[in-house]
Amino acid sequence: MRNLIDIKNLNQDAILEIIELSKSLEIKNSDVLKNKNLGLIFEKSSTRTRLSFQVAINNLSGNFIDIKYDELNLSRIESIEDTFKMFNLYLDSIILRTSDHNKFKTLSDNFDKPIINALSNKSHPCQAISDLYTLFEHFDRKENIEISWFGDCNNVLFSLIEIINLFPKIKLNVFTNESIYQEFSNYIINSNNIEFFFEINTSIVSSSDCIMTDVFNSMNDTNDKETALKKFQVNESLMSQTKEKCIFMHCLPAKIGSEVSDYVINSEKSIILNQAKNRLVSQKGILHWLNI
Repeated sequence: MRNLIDIKNLNQDAILEIIELSKSLEIKNSDVLKNKNLGLIFEKSSTRTRLSFQVAINNLSGNFIDIKYDELNLSRIESIEDTFKMFNLYLDSIILRTSDHNKFKTLSDNFDKPIINALSNKSHPCQAISDLYTLFEHFDRKENIEISWFGDCNNVLFSLIEIINLFPKIKLNVFTNESIYQEFSNYIINSNNIEFFFEINTSIVSSSDCIMTDVFNSMNDTNDKETALKKFQVNESLMSQTKEKCIFMHCLPAKIGSEVSDYVINSEKSIILNQAKNRLVSQKGILHWLNI
């Protein structure tokens, strides 16, 4: 049985298979989920992830059940283990978005069907797969792509690092605050194609094919990181140092004026809408690959 809890659950062949399935499903739908019931449990707010999964399930002829976490008997007397065991009787898959990554261990111990991580405080594997799909689609190649990330070391970056580690001919540069990096360093995969910087390096910016960022303060953050990350804002000055065909990506939602300027997010180099569209495309590939 296949799960998608972290990118580390996969290898390069699995990622490429998901991407090919996504590509084939972009222009057509299928009935691969016919008579299947998938539960969506979103403890945290969501726009693109929730909607793209709902539409993807519909496109694949399945049924989604939107389970409201705060309306379960967990708030009263039932344990999370018994709740997940009950789900096992009714559902063919669970798509979970949570503040506590440890819940995936509890879920996998009590639910023996495919599980999808729709974001946790640790990782966001669906976003990483979708972003890689977008890069391959845009550049029409699967190697010799250089990405530069600016800002926080968060769950999106964690999954991006995990997926880039599987593709040694793709380069990832991370520009971030040194103290934020130190807190994150225990989770970092040592790889020759991933490098961290604590100051802007103009030569690397100018060689980048893609500039990428995310909000400086994630949903799980208790401390304000904006001051520490201010110099890593993606703005007109930074993008002016990039080459002509360099693109800008952001997983959204964005806080305009914080991690990115209004000029950049609406510029010709910005492909954020295509990036968002590909969340639906890649969710279909993920759901098909899981063989629910």
